[in-house]
Amino acid sequence: MIKTNISITLALVLFTGCFSLKPELEPLDSKVIPLEWKNPIDTKNQDNLTQTKPVWEDFVQNKTLKEVVSLAVKNNKDLKIALLNIESARATYRISKAEDFPKISANGALTNSKSINSSNGTTISHNYSATIGASYEIDLFGKIKNLNESALQSYLSTQFAANATKVSLVSETINAWFTLATHTEQLRLSNETVQNLQKAYELTQKRFAAGVISQADVLDAKGSLNEAQINVISYSTMIEQDKNALELLIAQPLSAELLPKEFNNYENWLLLVKAGISSNILLGRPDIIEAEHNLKAKNANIGVARAAFFPSISLTANTGIASKSLSSLFDGGAQNIWSFSPNISLPIFNAGENSANLDYTYAQRDIALSQYEKTIQTAFKEVSDALATRATINEQIIKQKELVDTVSKRYDLALKAYKVGTGSYLNVLISQRTLYSAQQILISKYQEDLTNRVSLYSALGGNENVQETQKVSEK
Repeated sequence: MIKTNISITLALVLFTGCFSLKPELEPLDSKVIPLEWKNPIDTKNQDNLTQTKPVWEDFVQNKTLKEVVSLAVKNNKDLKIALLNIESARATYRISKAEDFPKISANGALTNSKSINSSNGTTISHNYSATIGASYEIDLFGKIKNLNESALQSYLSTQFAANATKVSLVSETINAWFTLATHTEQLRLSNETVQNLQKAYELTQKRFAAGVISQADVLDAKGSLNEAQINVISYSTMIEQDKNALELLIAQPLSAELLPKEFNNYENWLLLVKAGISSNILLGRPDIIEAEHNLKAKNANIGVARAAFFPSISLTANTGIASKSLSSLFDGGAQNIWSFSPNISLPIFNAGENSANLDYTYAQRDIALSQYEKTIQTAFKEVSDALATRATINEQIIKQKELVDTVSKRYDLALKAYKVGTGSYLNVLISQRTLYSAQQILISKYQEDLTNRVSLYSALGGNENVQETQKVSEK
């Protein structure tokens, strides 16, 4: 009996699909993505370059920022949801893959019956049986194979979606920390400005009391002081909001040790990711790979829809033993029993349902193809935008520093002239506001430099994995 079971099982497994109705995908149109960048990074005079696609631990150089990003990767709820989606997709693939194998079941049965015999009496009989059965759908037209392929590609798509989520989380956390650092630095500048304007206001009060100046200068000084005090309050509010945003990302309170300090040595907070020579490097972005696997899944569904037009053949086989008493069921008194039931189902009329399903799968495949191409083109734009900023940001910072130095000297001269009575307070006021504005812009340029490095890291795809991808056979 065991040999019989094995023979039936092997026959069902070996009698598998002969061909697939899945169409072949056309190669990617070369016009979808240009071959070269418009503004490649000049590697000359760049001391902080790194290879393309570093992991975030290498990309982030600031120790405090590393701790913040590490907490976000560990605790963030969006990333945990992405991990759970991977587990769900993996389970779906395993369920679909199980269709490759026969379903084998074991059954035991007892039948009691009472009937009238030939002498007009009654007879009670007992029948015992133990059977093992197997059922299997023969995959002649690749329906099961393409269902497996679709589930596999959906699983892989989910895996790379999670990787993209991690890249996005790392980038968002870094930028949130930079925003906090920028507002902290602008608050420091505003406090210094308040202190300077407070001294200027006290000076105008003394000069007015001495009859040297008019009350208009006192009011101008008071107005400038109030304006600076409002800025202090405004930046203080922004800082609290920035902390709240970071706490949401890291999913825990933000301790004082994790707060950014001054912008000293900011150039070494992050590495500068060097873009590769060819734009084909974008094909390694996790969101693009996700879109590619989604396209393959939709294409496999076309094979499933096509197979619906062809016959479906399934086999059911049972073999076992039977006896009239339980005591003899497993000894020589038992009789061998078996059954074999092939079943063929041929679609004849379903009011166009199969045709509609096939049209639907073609439309879904075409949508996925357009989404794939759009994802690539969007990625190219993001990198090109980041490179365009990268090409001029260093020069912008240099010129802004020169502007701050110039207007600072002009402010000092105006203040000295006012103190000795040879200049007007209006000149002092104009110079002070120009200096304050130039200093604020310089701080913003520092932030722009850092966020541009994050944009390059993110636009080129990062190099993040939410976990080790388990080896999944595509056969």
